[in-house]
Amino acid sequence: MLNPRKTVSLLGIAFTLLLAGCASGTGGGGHAGHSVDMSMEPIKVELDWSPAEVTVSSPVTFEATVTQEGKPVDDAREVLFEIVNKEGKTEKMELKGSSAGDGKYTAEGTFAEEGLYNVTSHVTARTQHSMPSKELSVKPLP
Repeated sequence: MLNPRKTVSLLGIAFTLLLAGCASGTGGGGHAGHSVDMSMEPIKVELDWSPAEVTVSSPVTFEATVTQEGKPVDDAREVLFEIVNKEGKTEKMELKGSSAGDGKYTAEGTFAEEGLYNVTSHVTARTQHSMPSKELSVKPLP
């Protein structure tokens, strides 16, 4: 059986080694070898699409612009555009966004039916999740 002095001494050494292992090579944040922005400032997501006037069967580009502390976020883990018909239809469209640089993530889609849709961008970046929504009106073909 270890005496109390040796036990305390061994625990102190183990704790010191544990702290030294966690602190080495972090470069100011995250785990060794990873550069992760751990700011507590929330990410901001601006959701938009073009063209502004959307018609049936015409391509639409959805865009989520992601920033944190006023700077572009180019390392989002996931950007997904979820589009649901608000008129009681159960169909929904999910489009995976890809980086276009400068904090912008885009995806393209088309609508088969006119109507009101709810567009939600699901953005996971830097240990945070944001999901702003906007209403989109799809017009019939002229």
